[in-house]
Amino acid sequence: MKTGKIIKVTAQYSFILLWGITVALKLSGWEQTKSELALQSFPQWLERSLLWGLPALYIVLILLLLYKATVQLGVRLSTIVMTIFTLYLLVGVSGVLGYTPCACAGIWPTNNHWLHIALNTLFILLGLIYWISDHKSHTEKDVISGVGRKEDTVLS
Repeated sequence: MKTGKIIKVTAQYSFILLWGITVALKLSGWEQTKSELALQSFPQWLERSLLWGLPALYIVLILLLLYKATVQLGVRLSTIVMTIFTLYLLVGVSGVLGYTPCACAGIWPTNNHWLHIALNTLFILLGLIYWISDHKSHTEKDVISGVGRKEDTVLS
């Protein structure tokens, strides 16, 4: 198996596993999820939106990652979501928010922010490597066999 294919499959299934575990833990521990979200000091309307929206987002991401035609979109969106979560944690840990958010993704039964930031960073790097390798694998679309690059062809 080529390195590019290994990267793509690893990223795809790693994100599926991450979102699957996360949504399963959030839904199975619904009361705990609600109480952890209430600790975030969000306005009530945002808290309610996130309570229902995040599990729905995880399910949508899983579906995108499972369907071959949308894997690329799924990995890109997953990378963006992980980046947003990580930035939120970093801002919270820095004290800018005036409180420290819970590191309550549910994967570890600990509130270790740096452990979550490290894990999130690994997923972000995996997603970025996928993104870069996927971009490089599409360069052949810019070449016309026997002629050269599309930009080099003269239109009559």
